[in-house]
Amino acid sequence: MKGNGRKQHMPKLEDNSSSTPSKGEATDETSIIPQLSELTLSEKTAIESEHNIKRSSREVPVEALDQKPSPGDDNAPPVTRPQDCLLEVTSTPDRGLAVFTTRKIKASTLILVETPLIALDKREEDDHAAIEREFSHLPRPTQKLYLKLFDAQKSRMTRIASIYYSNCYNCDAFKSAGKGGSAIGLLPSRINHNCVPNAQFCYDERTNEMRFYAIRDIPRGKEVTSNYDKVVFESRARRQRKHQIYYGFVCRCDACEPKTEFWARSDERRQNMYEAFRTVQGCETQFVSAHNTSDRQNTQQHVIDEALTSLRKLEELLLKESLVGVPLANTYRSMAKWAERKYDVDQVRTWKTKEMQACITGFGHDAPRTKEIEQKLADIETVLRQ
Repeated sequence: MKGNGRKQHMPKLEDNSSSTPSKGEATDETSIIPQLSELTLSEKTAIESEHNIKRSSREVPVEALDQKPSPGDDNAPPVTRPQDCLLEVTSTPDRGLAVFTTRKIKASTLILVETPLIALDKREEDDHAAIEREFSHLPRPTQKLYLKLFDAQKSRMTRIASIYYSNCYNCDAFKSAGKGGSAIGLLPSRINHNCVPNAQFCYDERTNEMRFYAIRDIPRGKEVTSNYDKVVFESRARRQRKHQIYYGFVCRCDACEPKTEFWARSDERRQNMYEAFRTVQGCETQFVSAHNTSDRQNTQQHVIDEALTSLRKLEELLLKESLVGVPLANTYRSMAKWAERKYDVDQVRTWKTKEMQACITGFGHDAPRTKEIEQKLADIETVLRQ
């Protein structure tokens, strides 16, 4: 599956070094870096498809997507999806089919909305028979399009199951009551991997829609990418080895391609991210253990200060690495938690506000996580007014 979006399916791949690209999240309060876009089962990328998203010279506001025609209203305008006027699928010389922008896109713009071809909950997604069953329910033309999606040729399973695990996105962070699961879509399956992505996947459980938001400004003609990996602090060599094993491609993004200034510092930044992350994990253990010490208050205060220092360092590194999606939002959430332990309401408000801004960028204004933060901030304002 696809990481910050796609889930990695663990069955070993057959030797498939000629395959083209394909596509991890942590919602736990103690987690900072997502298992990623956040958050899916795999990687995808190459493949020949007859499907091509048409360019449109007419810009349609995102709000128009919600204007569904009333039953029997023949004069109602057709529902327009953002990808119809923002994106197109183009064949590339080295990465198969890829998704590109047809105009300049601002950060936080909803750029893709699609109902999944197949969506499975956590108890079903490892069941090959469930995938086969859902595939059999698809219309014949849709089945043909599905079978043209990237196939990492995973062993010990049918082609239908292998295609699913090569392209589905992880929905664990977006479903209630621990339902988890995954989903696969046609256009989402054409989005290639980048270790420094410009788009964030999310799943809207209320509408059963796969959604992608621009998390950075994207110029016209630029490829739209997401991060397939579960973690963001691995070294270039480790990432490339994993991509080759699971997806059959070698990443050539700015963080992986040698001889660029960004590449020269990327591994160092990611190693420092990992060290900061581990420090915060250690602080969590120390904070809990301090409950049993005689000098509990002073010990916990020291631990809180150390955790916040490491989290500020992590924030700085994420911004320098341009990792502004789920990892940054989770970092701000952790900062707010530690500030709350310090009883610093002003700092809690500061970090929760930043978390909300990051969530709006990656998940939208109406996402459940965004709404939860809005309610938390409203509660804080009530406390401050008292």
